[in-house]
Amino acid sequence: MALPVRDAVCFLGQVVTRFRSTGALIPSSPRLARAMVGSIRDLAPGEVVVELGPGTGALTRELAQRFPRNPIVAIEFNTIFADRLRARLPEVHVVEGCASRLPDHLAALGITTDRVGAVVSGLPLLSLPREIIGDIFAAIAASLAPGRRYVQFTYSKRAWRRINPPGFRLDRTERVWLNLPPAQVLPFTRLAA
Repeated sequence: MALPVRDAVCFLGQVVTRFRSTGALIPSSPRLARAMVGSIRDLAPGEVVVELGPGTGALTRELAQRFPRNPIVAIEFNTIFADRLRARLPEVHVVEGCASRLPDHLAALGITTDRVGAVVSGLPLLSLPREIIGDIFAAIAASLAPGRRYVQFTYSKRAWRRINPPGFRLDRTERVWLNLPPAQVLPFTRLAA
């Protein structure tokens, strides 16, 4: 499925005005979305999938298609992206807010840690201030039970060597060449405390 032109135009507008928080020049490709969703593993019906930084919704659409029996909660900081997601994917719980407040967002929806099956992220973590990165990792760790997945993508696996999310083990990664630029899918498993 090709990237809708309206999504590309909307994304480009946000890149121009908010590059640091957008973190890319174009939205993620459908191939990258499929690779990320494929890294989640199977979920029990009713387990919640949390997406951080859904942007124009390429990954969100893939999640909804792959996990139709699982609630999806998308946390988006950008008002324009959040409004577009609500209009296009009414079955997804879109929360406008910061990923560093993930436990609060889930609590407001009545979702407990044991119900969260996976967290996936399109956040441009390498471009964010270090203290925000630490807060986001702490929020993800607080929201996932041991053995559950956190899946992130990056354009620079080498830069991720300096970022080691505490409480997580990096599993086998996957390179997605058919994305611009090529991306690396980083699946992590939450470790026991």
